[in-house]
Amino acid sequence: MLGALFAVLSAFTFGISNVATRRGVGGSSASFGLYITVILGVPLFVIAAAATGQLLDIFDLPTRSWVLLSAAGVLHFLIGRYCNFRAIDAIGSNRTQPIQMTNTLYSVGIAVALLGEELTFLMGAGIALIMISPLVMVERKKRAKPAPAVSDVNPSVADAALDDAATPSVSVAEPRNAATAPRYAEGYLFGLISAMAYGTSPVMIRSALSDTGLGIAGGLVAYAAAAAVLVISLMLPGKIRELRGVDVKVLPFFMVSTVSVFLAQMFRFAALAIAPVTVVAPLARLGVVFTPILGFFFNRHLESFSPRVLVGIAFSAAGAILLALGIN
Repeated sequence: MLGALFAVLSAFTFGISNVATRRGVGGSSASFGLYITVILGVPLFVIAAAATGQLLDIFDLPTRSWVLLSAAGVLHFLIGRYCNFRAIDAIGSNRTQPIQMTNTLYSVGIAVALLGEELTFLMGAGIALIMISPLVMVERKKRAKPAPAVSDVNPSVADAALDDAATPSVSVAEPRNAATAPRYAEGYLFGLISAMAYGTSPVMIRSALSDTGLGIAGGLVAYAAAAAVLVISLMLPGKIRELRGVDVKVLPFFMVSTVSVFLAQMFRFAALAIAPVTVVAPLARLGVVFTPILGFFFNRHLESFSPRVLVGIAFSAAGAILLALGIN
């Protein structure tokens, strides 16, 4: 099945994007990454549409498809991606992946309710595993050991400590490390919002493209709509100055993220143009497996590989497999 192959390729390139994004947001902001990856994605889609002969066919899409694709682009590439970047910055890409897997629940649920696609027992079991996986990853904070009383400390050591406390210290800015200091509330909130956006947009895309085979053209419409909103937002007071103040050292990471997420979306739109949502959505979420594998080699110092996180990833991966096996 070509649609299934495209979905798996989409998952792999999403994994590359997650790893690169983790390095980028650690030294900048989620909004900066949004501007780079979305706006630069438009010319890449233009090239892809021209190469596949779909650039001129874009005008064959009816008005309804244009509206749905534009709405899906804003929902997915602006709201979903921004929240995903915030979640990755707060808790890391490893912890974010099982939360992102819940987007399959929205995709499959809407597809069953509105598109008439069927839900099997195995798919239900897969959904249950996916729902459990984010809860498994939550780790309790270790209680800090109480500091020894001053009377129990050697007088010379105590005096030195007081001198150090009285001396102003110069703090050195370091990249935010979600592995050692995760911000769970922020990460889970934005992760769930992102999952809702990511889970709803495939149904809109599938409805807009149906079996037209114009997946690349559809991706161009969606990307262009999201980019247009971002370009308009540059007129907000202080926005350009804010973007100029970002450290240029993060640009290479966001450039890798831009290209990889473009490829991921290209494969995803191509898959949705020829295969049902219940096939594409579960397989496309296999990024939950690719992300930690790639992260182990490139972001080991920034990610958590604790037993709880790995078990959560395993649960969500098993859930994706059951969803795929349960597809009629």
